[in-house]
Amino acid sequence: MTQAWLGGSRIVVTGGAGFIGSHLVDRAIDEGASVLVVDDLSTGRRDQVDRRAELVEQDLLTADLDRLFGDWTPLVVFHLAAQASVARSSQEPLRDLAVNVTATYRVASAAAGAGARRLVFVSSGGAVYGERTRPATERTLPAPASYYGVHKLAAECHVRLAGIAWAVARLSNVYGPRQAAGLEGAVVASFVDQARAGGPLLIHGDGSQTRDFLHVSDAVDALVRMGRPDERVGTWNVAAGNSVSVAELADLIDDLGVGRLGRTFGPRRPGDVRASAVGANQLRALGWRPAVSLREGLAALLTEPSRADPPRSR
Repeated sequence: MTQAWLGGSRIVVTGGAGFIGSHLVDRAIDEGASVLVVDDLSTGRRDQVDRRAELVEQDLLTADLDRLFGDWTPLVVFHLAAQASVARSSQEPLRDLAVNVTATYRVASAAAGAGARRLVFVSSGGAVYGERTRPATERTLPAPASYYGVHKLAAECHVRLAGIAWAVARLSNVYGPRQAAGLEGAVVASFVDQARAGGPLLIHGDGSQTRDFLHVSDAVDALVRMGRPDERVGTWNVAAGNSVSVAELADLIDDLGVGRLGRTFGPRRPGDVRASAVGANQLRALGWRPAVSLREGLAALLTEPSRADPPRSR
């Protein structure tokens, strides 16, 4: 089975009204898949969902997922729905536990019960590996420094126990159109919003903290490759492989815009790691390569009329 496996298939995307999820839905439908989106719209937006998809507005903690998935009979389930704020996980750890672990168990169980051939779970490379000055590989011992990271790691274990073929995607900091500021890894969205308002750029901490920034289109391409029903089970890091400091990111925003915007500094947020570095050699072995450089991705965001894409007309 080649990478172009989506045509004619039926898939489920939880969190499909969100940032990465809505881009995945677009890709799947454009390649001929029928898509069921399950999203409670707490952070996702209805107008981000392709009108050709079927959207069910339900909370994964209370929805009858066995019935939903059983009626849809998906070939593959992509689980992206999550509580995606490290700071909020520190403020509400039990809520984070419910959304990121209990809901994942329920999705995994429903996927297996519906006869899905594969479950793809979107985890977090930065949060699961913790402090890393050298690129983490899939063999690197996890060292989460936040409840968010702990719960993502626990959710991975539930996916592995689902009883069906699985893939875990440990993503680095994904950025791009439709990303909302304030969620996990959303410093790019925050800087773009602040740049559009004329600055200054707010940096939490001293700006020396490093992150690996990956464009959403490259992340989606990785998920599609990992979703192939005949692909082996496993965990894959999904990252550009180039760590950049937040201060350097701010300088790049200046370079691509109208000049220096100024800086303000706030306290380091609870649970944030100082150094995050993730390698994706295993994924590259499948033929995946990031196609959008950070400079190109930022330039496109800064020249768009707004961070969010316009509503669908198709």
